[in-house]
Amino acid sequence: MSPPPTAEEHWFLRALRPRPAPVPWAAAARAALAIAGPLAVGVAVGKVPYGVLVSLGALNGVMEDRHTAYRTRLIRMIPPQLAGAVGIVVGHAAAGRGWTTVLTLVAVALVSGVISPVGGIASSCGLMLLLLAGVGTGVPLPDPWWLPPVLMLSGAALVIVLTLLAWPLRRGIEERAAVAEVYYAAAARLRAGTGVGGVEAARGIGAAIDAAYDVLVRHRATSPGRDPAVRRLMIQLNAVNPILEAISAIGRDATPVDPALPDAVTRLGDAIASGHDVVDETGFVPHTPAEQALRAALRYAAGRLAPPPADATGVFARDPDALGVGQRSWGPRAGLTHIGTVLAGPAPWLYALRLALCIGIGAAIVQVTDLPRSYWVVLTITFVLKPDFGSVFVRGLLRALGTLVGVLVAAVLLTYVPRGWGDVAVVAALGFLVPIVMVRSYAMMTAAMTPLLLLFTDQLGHAGVSGLVPARLLDTVLGCAIVLVFGYLLWPEGRHTRLRQLVANAVDADAAYIRLLNAEGSGGKAARSRARRRSYNTLTTARTAFQQALAEPPPVSRRAAAFWPVLVSIEHLTDAIAAASVYVDSGIDHAPTARIVTACADRMDALGTAIRRGEPAAAPDGGTPSDTEAPVLNGVMLEVSTACALHRDALEVERAR
Repeated sequence: MSPPPTAEEHWFLRALRPRPAPVPWAAAARAALAIAGPLAVGVAVGKVPYGVLVSLGALNGVMEDRHTAYRTRLIRMIPPQLAGAVGIVVGHAAAGRGWTTVLTLVAVALVSGVISPVGGIASSCGLMLLLLAGVGTGVPLPDPWWLPPVLMLSGAALVIVLTLLAWPLRRGIEERAAVAEVYYAAAARLRAGTGVGGVEAARGIGAAIDAAYDVLVRHRATSPGRDPAVRRLMIQLNAVNPILEAISAIGRDATPVDPALPDAVTRLGDAIASGHDVVDETGFVPHTPAEQALRAALRYAAGRLAPPPADATGVFARDPDALGVGQRSWGPRAGLTHIGTVLAGPAPWLYALRLALCIGIGAAIVQVTDLPRSYWVVLTITFVLKPDFGSVFVRGLLRALGTLVGVLVAAVLLTYVPRGWGDVAVVAALGFLVPIVMVRSYAMMTAAMTPLLLLFTDQLGHAGVSGLVPARLLDTVLGCAIVLVFGYLLWPEGRHTRLRQLVANAVDADAAYIRLLNAEGSGGKAARSRARRRSYNTLTTARTAFQQALAEPPPVSRRAAAFWPVLVSIEHLTDAIAAASVYVDSGIDHAPTARIVTACADRMDALGTAIRRGEPAAAPDGGTPSDTEAPVLNGVMLEVSTACALHRDALEVERAR
């Protein structure tokens, strides 16, 4: 984790800076063909509105496509398109009905807001449901009622078909690459050492593991039968856990890292990516207990490269922990349990109320003032008020800026580009840009999408530059203003409370992790491995929230920056527990007694409670273990004390301001 930005006056310039990313040439070419192709057919046969609707569906499909394993891409792309079809039917049915239209949009916003926090796919479904409901209320659509959703689903299906054309040639490549990326991230962590680069590299490990589990477990959940290749990859992914634990222990040593260590981890990743089942010997001589643990972990992972024997395959298929279910389970029952857990908290309902409030205010203003092409207000509110997309405040400003640029581009295009085939060429060029810019900058994506949508709208409504451009700019500014006032400024304290809650959750996960330190046998090692992953997953969630808060203007970013060192100290605490686990598992040090482990966990519980309440943490009455009682816990207790001191400092800074 990098240090927080200190130049608060430059927060907006930082938000404008595009993120570095490789150019997805294949995705860009596919988007240009899928978006412009249907419009070209519509121009050729004289059915331009039909071609526009198919192109709009293709654009929705392009926006949901992510470069990952093909099964995962299908699962991600199909449900949002179905939700969008429902949305456009509902919006079309409610169009032009006065206050009934307003109430319908509010009801759809409530449904969208409730389902969005359930997960990534649910968030996309909620977004498409509300977006296309807004489009249905304002865009002139052809009859009968079922034709627009069918045409839009056809466009999304075209994107899916074009995406799947390469599946036979690239089958299994994404799955192997996802697992290999975890090993590459582990090697990068070793190379980075213990400084700022080391904690930045540690973030990449968590993201790589999440991506790999998403790919493999979803593949298993949707596969009609057993897939030995995927089972083998799951074994190799699970085998990285002892490597990561050893790396955590090495990271706490003061000695420089031998370059042969990350090279050995990289060779394992290369073997997995290429599908080989043999890798060279580790190639280094261990000099410390942590390096000995790493060599043993590398040999264990190298042994997992070969396909499992027949009897082991059967055991593996019946072992839920081996399948990764201990980290993340799938299926109807698990899905319903997850949904119930999410909806039991206040967050989804508060977000649904914020979204419904903003949509209701925007639709009501449109109803009273009779603004032209009012659905743009709903679209703007929906895009901007998405907490899982980043900072709401910054996104509102970036969308206004991007829309301004896009409207100026659209004005030129609508004025000088001839209708018909000229539009096809422009749509192809803009469609080519969409996959390139959408991973780099929200403002750049908005600037590319605005003229594209204006051209489509002009083909459907024939409003021309004088009717479309001013209305688009006015509605976008109005939507952003509604979100910034009623969706952001009225809810400032909740964000700071949430940051404290997330840090306290990370401390709680560490307390649960250390309580397993003296659990014996293979079951204890497996439980510690799962607890370590839960701890780092919780840290990843907290980091994401802090990154979003740091992108906000003061005072939110200032408070997040003051509390940032506490989260960094919790990261070091988690590493210390992982290092202690390595020493216990390798037999280098004895497991501490239950009394001492409980004392450490109680100290962490007290810290977590203090963070939630915003109070200084007090040591328990029993004091803390001494060096002679539990030397393996020395580093852990040092990090706990450091976290307590940093928390007190953060509270003083917060109160001083």
